[in-house]
Amino acid sequence: MHALSRQRHVTSPATSWRHALFGWLDPGEPHPYCGPFTRWPRTTDGALAVAVFAGSLVAVTASRLGDGEDYTIDSISDLPVGSFTLLAAAAVALLWRRRQPIAVATLVMAIMIGWAVAGYGDGQDLALIVTIYAVGRYTTEHRHGLAAVAAAIAVSILGTIIDANQRIDFAPAIILTGLPWYVGRRVRNRGDYLALLRERAERLEADQQAQARQAVADERSRIARELHDVVAHQVSMMTVQAGAAKTIARDDLDTAIDAMGDVEHAGRQALGELRHLLGVLRADTADPDHLGPQPGLADIPVLVDHLTHTGATVTLTLADPPDDLPASVDLSGYRIVQESLTNIIKHAGPNPTVDITTDVDSHLLSIDITNTTDSTSPDLPQSGYGIAGMQERAALLGGTLTAGPRPPNRYRVLARIPLEPEPT
Repeated sequence: MHALSRQRHVTSPATSWRHALFGWLDPGEPHPYCGPFTRWPRTTDGALAVAVFAGSLVAVTASRLGDGEDYTIDSISDLPVGSFTLLAAAAVALLWRRRQPIAVATLVMAIMIGWAVAGYGDGQDLALIVTIYAVGRYTTEHRHGLAAVAAAIAVSILGTIIDANQRIDFAPAIILTGLPWYVGRRVRNRGDYLALLRERAERLEADQQAQARQAVADERSRIARELHDVVAHQVSMMTVQAGAAKTIARDDLDTAIDAMGDVEHAGRQALGELRHLLGVLRADTADPDHLGPQPGLADIPVLVDHLTHTGATVTLTLADPPDDLPASVDLSGYRIVQESLTNIIKHAGPNPTVDITTDVDSHLLSIDITNTTDSTSPDLPQSGYGIAGMQERAALLGGTLTAGPRPPNRYRVLARIPLEPEPT
């Protein structure tokens, strides 16, 4: 068993070669480019210092050769010992050019002055060129970089004045110092721009995720509110009617049978509304032609009929809604009345007196529901979301809803919903 399990993890050379080839042909998701100076900074910095030292030796040796003289290894060994020391010091200083570019530039320029004082001739500027590039690449202060460039130009010109073996070339001195700084600055600006783009993309992605989470939370609240409004009213009706039927079944069987018929009717209505709501939520399978209209203020008499079957005395004053009544206001008004009647069934006690008044003008829908209460009546189980759901409905449309007891033994729900949202 152990041998077989080990063999499963062994990959043949041919398989590894195929994976490497296809991985190179199809790299997958794009990744930001990382050069050797980013992947292996210490190793590449050391290699750069060695390369600058070797290149400086070659350049200094070439500048000392006379006309027709061949370049050989012995030509390098003929250089003064001090030149090796100064070139090596300038190359080693490049190891700290990332963290302290201005300090390294100052040190390299001091070495160049010492070089000119020693009279070692031309060919020593390679370390200074790399240093000035580092100043443009790693210095945050723009003015410090310009000051370093000006100082490097001055040092180059001063070296030609101090050392008679150096040629006086003002234009190359300016180009060999200003151009590396400009290239380094451009590289830095591009890196900053890419970092800014990544930051914006990350912030945008975070904002989109937050908006998606908020949208999910809002949709869950809306679904929970719709389910509560649809189910609570019908179930409350069923509970009251079933309790009444149980109470009178032995003394008046016909009335109990009628009450159970009302329970069956309320149950069928609850199932129908649930099917309608679930059909709307399942947009992938819902047929828009068979969803049916949403209930509105015109359907309130049906709710009142259900309430009267529980023994309540209801006075309904229903204003004719205008033809251009917004659908959201129409539905919310119906749901507020429905939830209020559900609470009456649960908490008002037997045979309450209920007054329902709706009024609609050109700007506002008003709903006023008042009922008598009985503190001795036991409450049905409640979710605690009924009044909060009504207030949310009104608030979403820019309206208000208040609910609370009124002395001596009444309870009132007053909702005011604007027909059009207020401009913001």
